[in-house]
Amino acid sequence: MKVLVILPRGLDVVKWREEFDNGNVPDETPYGYHHAEKYGCTVDFSAATITPTGLTGFLDRGLRRLLGFDIRHIWLNRHRIFNQTYDVIWTHTEYEHLAILALSKLMCSGRAPLIAQSIWLMDDWAEYSQPRRWFYKLLMSQAEVATFHSPENTAMAKRLKLSSRVELMHFGVSLDSFPLKAPRARVAAGRRVRVLALGNDKHRDWLTFSSAFGGRENFEVRIGSCKFPQNLKSRNFEIGPMSQSEIRLAYEWADCVVVPLKRNVHVSGLTTLLESIAMGVPVVVTDVGGLRDYFSDECVRYVKPLDAITLGKEVQKIVENPEQSFKKAIAAQRRIQEINLTSCGFAERHVHLSQSMLKNITY
Repeated sequence: MKVLVILPRGLDVVKWREEFDNGNVPDETPYGYHHAEKYGCTVDFSAATITPTGLTGFLDRGLRRLLGFDIRHIWLNRHRIFNQTYDVIWTHTEYEHLAILALSKLMCSGRAPLIAQSIWLMDDWAEYSQPRRWFYKLLMSQAEVATFHSPENTAMAKRLKLSSRVELMHFGVSLDSFPLKAPRARVAAGRRVRVLALGNDKHRDWLTFSSAFGGRENFEVRIGSCKFPQNLKSRNFEIGPMSQSEIRLAYEWADCVVVPLKRNVHVSGLTTLLESIAMGVPVVVTDVGGLRDYFSDECVRYVKPLDAITLGKEVQKIVENPEQSFKKAIAAQRRIQEINLTSCGFAERHVHLSQSMLKNITY
């Protein structure tokens, strides 16, 4: 099976491999799609699109904002997409698949069957105007399969009948960069509790996090983010962006990882959750977004949204009951192995879905 993967515009596979060799990104290719080669596929990728400067750049950004998808990136990759040499096309976000579907309709051009993966589409749906919703539904009705990472946005898409086939596609962690590491007892006796939080997603709830841990001298907090609000800084917070190697060291340092989240339907925080579990670190996470479909209460500690008091208490329980925390970390790693929540498993699920899709298509 010949696969064409359409990545977001800024991702260059050659440069990405160089970054992987230098230990700066988790997989050999973005999101590990190259693992499909283990299952008999030939995998090609879209070429990166350089964002122009000046007036052209202004128009480019304006067009993306107006349409809500990346038509220029797809136009520049049209010779790959519409040349009929691939058996299937995989997209990573709605910015790519909506543009493919729009351009296909505009050009009246044939293409390979499409797995249209969406990330933020359902979270933003309520904010769209009625004409935009109608337009997106018209486009997505052409997609052979629409996929989502969370059972919550999958259910929404099914209710909206966005495509004739809507499927849940579980995401996964790169075991190349985050191999499963045996959990260890992380007791903070005689020192402050070490709390780690990571992420730049717009659904990170830094306000609740800061309310739980800010100014509390019994907590030593490291925050790996370039989006943390300046007004929420505290004297016991160490804040700044982290490289992948720094993130790995931070996991080793931490007594626990906290993933504070606002309400969402796209499993926000999942990458941090998966990496933490792979590294054997206990996790406290906000119970939103469909994360329970990945890990139950037996694996991680869940707290309700906006509950800063309980968030602090659950972290304290991790160090007060290390045996229970150890059991949860073991159960979480077992869950990764049982349903293959890895980037290799992510690619394998794409392969199986593609085979099923192609089997049901009549020409």
